[in-house]
Amino acid sequence: MQDLMLQLETARQERVQTLKEFMRLKKELALAQRRCDELRAENGSLKTALLVAENELQTLHAYAADVAQ
Repeated sequence: MQDLMLQLETARQERVQTLKEFMRLKKELALAQRRCDELRAENGSLKTALLVAENELQTLHAYAADVAQ
């Protein structure tokens, strides 16, 4: 009976440790997902800024070509 109680206590301790590790990993995943979302938003903003700059450059290039003629 004592042996069984020891096994149960060991199993309980392992379960507690596993749950703690699971919660740590879950928190880490949430942080990683949040950072990924932030990077996606930043990437979208950079793409928009790049398109705006590209359009401005094309406009300036066309204007310079007109002035040169």
